[in-house]
Amino acid sequence: MLITDADTNKVFFSRWITDFSCYTHIKDALLKYNIEYALLPYTQDWWVRDFMPIQLTDKSFLGYKFNPDYLQDKRSYITHPERCYQSLNINVTPCDLVIDGGNVIKTADKVIMTDKIFTENKDLSKIELINALEKSFGHEIVFIPWDREEKFGHADGMVRYIENNTVLINHYKDFDKELRKKMLDILQPHFDVIELGYDIKTPIDWIWVYINYLRIGNIVLLPGLGIEEDEQAVEQFSKIFPQCTIEQVIVPEIVEEGGGLNCVSWNIKI
Repeated sequence: MLITDADTNKVFFSRWITDFSCYTHIKDALLKYNIEYALLPYTQDWWVRDFMPIQLTDKSFLGYKFNPDYLQDKRSYITHPERCYQSLNINVTPCDLVIDGGNVIKTADKVIMTDKIFTENKDLSKIELINALEKSFGHEIVFIPWDREEKFGHADGMVRYIENNTVLINHYKDFDKELRKKMLDILQPHFDVIELGYDIKTPIDWIWVYINYLRIGNIVLLPGLGIEEDEQAVEQFSKIFPQCTIEQVIVPEIVEEGGGLNCVSWNIKI
């Protein structure tokens, strides 16, 4: 069984997150629920989810090459996390595949990724890459289509694992029925699927961000934007996670940069 968000009990952020004024709100929420947290040294930007290793079991972490195409003209922002590993005294098993941590959604016994992974490992055939991924993760990989409106190709803005073989997908029924159908066709043979949906009154592209929540154990920190749809998101998440406490954290500065609370965090079981 893979370690999932429900198993985690500590969360890390890049030291750069302190540049955001909304970090105060994040920190207050963590302190409110006695969640252990720390800041990582040796990071080049605040998107720690993308370059930190993936925890597979209690003591097993999978490393990978973080060399995304969208940072090739901004290479100073590419973190080489080996010094982060050393500062935490964790053992990381390396693999030679180019992966973004934001494109890895762990379920209890599978991993969900977008098919952008194939464009970033073109030196391997499709079969070779699938075999290499499944060997590295030790579990089946389920590939969903890359949402081309989002250049990063990350799965964590599209789908998340809840528990009990159930996944949550973003509100595609509100704006992209074709992509919704493709995702359902792929996911439903493996999982029970719950869909988000909103009565959208605010003309804003950021509403996707609610699915980019941070879950540590039974606490869900839900991104908020300071708009009317925030309340709709809280109502839905309270029903989707009846066993969890939902705490909304207003983080528009982070969303403006292109990510949410899952993107800026790295939660693990210690």
